[in-house]
Amino acid sequence: MLIDGMERWGAFIEANASWAEVILFLCAFAESLAFVGLVVPGVVLIATGGALVASGALGFWQVYAAIALGAVLGDAVSYWLGRVFGDRVPAVWPFRQRPELLERGSRFFLRHGGKSVFFARFLGPLRPVVPITAGMMAMPHHSFQTANLLSAVIWVPLMMTPGFAIAKGVGIDELLSGATATPAASRNGGDRPCVLAPPISGQPSRC
Repeated sequence: MLIDGMERWGAFIEANASWAEVILFLCAFAESLAFVGLVVPGVVLIATGGALVASGALGFWQVYAAIALGAVLGDAVSYWLGRVFGDRVPAVWPFRQRPELLERGSRFFLRHGGKSVFFARFLGPLRPVVPITAGMMAMPHHSFQTANLLSAVIWVPLMMTPGFAIAKGVGIDELLSGATATPAASRNGGDRPCVLAPPISGQPSRC
């Protein structure tokens, strides 16, 4: 669950605040990297970065830069792995055990051409597969990097938004402490209890 994961990773990053940017960079890099990105919960970690920005614990631009750089380099390394190893990639884990992953990326690339690198950034199962496929199919380097950079610029704030919204709606202290988080209740008279709106809905408390 997104909030559960954010609780754990938010607490970890806050406990290692001096390494926050490095942690977020490595998370984005691993999430975009071929092979590794298939098992790393990068979306949760990046959303956690958004929550920490919303809380004021980290600055927006430092988080944005760390995540964007990690995402771009992850795709770039995947691309060069495909260029260097070519038709040997299917014999490497995890594609050896799950060849359908590479086949899916190949079909997507053949259908959309160079645009597939841009689109795949926003499609979780294809994100760590299409860049290495593009390398295997010798997509021109400058075309790949253009799609890589443009997609990362847009993708990073989109991935940070859920964490930002949850932190603003729930309250970062409750989120990171693991308590049941709800917006602050306001009363419009008397001491009768408020009926709280769901924390993620963005609705105000109803008293």
